[in-house]
Amino acid sequence: MIRSSVGIGIAAALASATAYGINIVYARMATQQGVSAADLVFLRVFLMLGAVAVVTAISRGALRLPAAGRPAILGLGIASAGVGLAYFFAVSFVPIGVAAIIFYTFPLLILLASPFVDGGRFTLHRFGVFALAFTGLAIAIGPKLGDIDPRGILLAALASTLAAWQFFMASRSGRHVGPQAMMFWSHIVIMPISGAAALLLGGIGWGAIAQAWLPSALTVAGYLAGFALQMVAARRAPAAMIGLIFCLEPVVAILFAGLILGETLSHAQMIGSLLVLAALIASSLAELRREPQIPPVPASDGR
Repeated sequence: MIRSSVGIGIAAALASATAYGINIVYARMATQQGVSAADLVFLRVFLMLGAVAVVTAISRGALRLPAAGRPAILGLGIASAGVGLAYFFAVSFVPIGVAAIIFYTFPLLILLASPFVDGGRFTLHRFGVFALAFTGLAIAIGPKLGDIDPRGILLAALASTLAAWQFFMASRSGRHVGPQAMMFWSHIVIMPISGAAALLLGGIGWGAIAQAWLPSALTVAGYLAGFALQMVAARRAPAAMIGLIFCLEPVVAILFAGLILGETLSHAQMIGSLLVLAALIASSLAELRREPQIPPVPASDGR
């Protein structure tokens, strides 16, 4: 039962990473066409709330939020808002490759913090797998440190830190509420934060969104799918393992940036992508063959 649950978590994490990887490519396209990153975050949060409300009504699910889960939900909402704003603004200032290699230090932060937060332990195998994955990322993305806007670097680093926090908060939230309630209440927290950011930048630019409707819509769609699957993964698998699996996201971003934005893949990027995939397969198989250090939590009454 536990292994089956972890397997579902791995599949959800892989699908979520793919959706997020495609999402950031269209986000960059939308910002290049004049859409503000804050507007994109606010729009996707607004639609997510509506989608969760509809699904909950159809499935007759509950949105009850126990008092014990409120601090984690608040932390999850703040972290999620920060990740979206910081990462979207980062790719407004620097290329996707530069932002991604900085942002994707967050699995390392999760790996280092996991023994202290979740009570796991460090292993040579886990360090080896992560070293292989991170080496692959560095080779695949290979940013040139020439003319790089420092704002993009700082924003990507902030997004990385908040992404690590987001994973742990999602894991803790899942101990008290189901996925629907988790998504709904975390987005209740995200909405005023993203709305305030949009207002500070001059309000929602509906005209720009209308002109760039296709990349804006695909950005939102990728987020909706990615976030929902991420919440499922957080309830089914340990945070450190999910962080390793999410190394796939920048590889997906590179591939689709080539297909959509015309960015070409070098031999180094291809080699790096293969290294990341090899690390992901090794990590996933190893986790499936052994008992997880922290069993997935059962569904709560709020599910």
